[in-house]
Amino acid sequence: MSRVDTLVRGTLVNVNTGVLEDRAIAIDDGEIVALEERPADRELEAEYVAPGLIDAHVHVESSMVTVAQYGEAMVPRGVTSIVHDPHEIANVLGADGVRAAFDDARQTPLKVRFGVPSSVPASTLQDGGATLDADAVASLLDHELVVALAEVMDLPALVGGDEDLHAKIEAARERDLTVDGHLPRVSGSDLQEAARFLDNDHESITRTEAREKIDLGFRVYLREGSSTKNLADLVGLVDDVPTRRLSLCTDDRDVVDLVENGGVDFAVRKAIDEGVDPVEAVQMATLNTAESYDLPFGRIEPGAPADLVLLEDLESWRVEHVLVDGDIDPTATERDPPSTALSTGTVDFEPVTAADLALAAPASTAERAEVRVIDLVEGIQTGRAEASLPVVDGTIHPAPDEDVLPIAVVERHGTDAGIGRGFVSGLGLERGAIGSTVAHDAHNCVVAGASYDTMARVANHLRDVDGGIAVCEPDGDGAEMSSIPLPVAGLMSDDPLAAVYERFKAVTDRAEALGLDRHGLMTLSFLALEVIPEYRLTNRGLVDVERWDHVDVVIE
Repeated sequence: MSRVDTLVRGTLVNVNTGVLEDRAIAIDDGEIVALEERPADRELEAEYVAPGLIDAHVHVESSMVTVAQYGEAMVPRGVTSIVHDPHEIANVLGADGVRAAFDDARQTPLKVRFGVPSSVPASTLQDGGATLDADAVASLLDHELVVALAEVMDLPALVGGDEDLHAKIEAARERDLTVDGHLPRVSGSDLQEAARFLDNDHESITRTEAREKIDLGFRVYLREGSSTKNLADLVGLVDDVPTRRLSLCTDDRDVVDLVENGGVDFAVRKAIDEGVDPVEAVQMATLNTAESYDLPFGRIEPGAPADLVLLEDLESWRVEHVLVDGDIDPTATERDPPSTALSTGTVDFEPVTAADLALAAPASTAERAEVRVIDLVEGIQTGRAEASLPVVDGTIHPAPDEDVLPIAVVERHGTDAGIGRGFVSGLGLERGAIGSTVAHDAHNCVVAGASYDTMARVANHLRDVDGGIAVCEPDGDGAEMSSIPLPVAGLMSDDPLAAVYERFKAVTDRAEALGLDRHGLMTLSFLALEVIPEYRLTNRGLVDVERWDHVDVVIE
């Protein structure tokens, strides 16, 4: 019997069979070679031994750190791999930004696998910084770290047979890659058509919606992000369908959640708390996802990479040690600075005034105007609402006491493509203003507030610091600004993880003092996402997503 370099003993979380069993795991040269006793140079003991977790779908940029910093946060928690869709960086910097993300991923022991963004821009309803056509996507699909065509978001193009989109899907199929879906509230004939081309979906918010997708062959990802938390509502699916069709993902986690609560490991713990069998919960964050993307890890078996989590306790996912390719508790080597492709200087618009952000009333309007309002419903879902607002000197004014606030989206990619103006309810902001250059998916500059003047202050501050997130609290004739600069494409910081965490936490605390809830800043970042129902605001104006067209804010 040959000697190995490492032997691990403990209760094995066997995701292949769905049982717990006492086993020895023999590891040599980074690979699991046997599930039996072998003489070893190093022996480790653990209460439980599980495969390293895999996040089935995540946009790292939403954590405001680079991929290498993200790995620093995740690996010690037992998350050894993620499927990263660099959709955000692609919307700002195009193919060069995606390639820079590939390079950044090599600086972390976290096994980062990629989906190539399929929908850049997400639609023609607003203006972003880049376009990825079918040729660009096909070139990126050839990269060795790519495992999928990332979420297909343009449903009308999908069901309508758009040539460019279907060329991207065909390119993925030619390479035997997975095609990810994005199907919020899609059902019936449209879902039937989508099922011909897509493999999975992470946008379900009800069991009925998810069950229809599973019936048509989709794998369904149960999402537990920062602003969108669907796991508790969907977890009952484990009683309805074979759990091997289910995976866990985060989609978006802000840096505070990342540091304080973790990533997909948090979803595993929550699933267990919600009554899911612990082995099944681990399966949903390991083997199920590995099979979805044909990954060699995510299980403990001979021939698999030695990506293991040594646990003190399974149900609380209390981690003692993590092995990645047999290395115990690996950390990143000294990191290079971000690629020059992840450039600064991506926030480019002329300074704005309060008048630039205000919505003018029609000439026929006297004292009040009837307006359409984006109504925050749950997570990142919105509904349609209406409000009657005062008109002063030809300008429609907000009603902060009624939680109806102005919102504006300023095109920030240097094309001078205009400013969208509208109103939103449900943010809870009582005074001041908030803003961000993280505004899915085109990542223009989005600002909302109790007054147009304070909104302009925020927008101009974000322009001056080359992107970020800011909160402004008016103070007499002046204003107090709290912000976190995000100069890497206006989306991320390359400061140390702990520094990004502390600064964003300070900004979040200031926002909460103005009336926002804990995830209000992330909620703001989704209000320009014109592919999720029902109302959204882009730099071109208010979008009725179900009509897939712009509508007037003022009701005449």
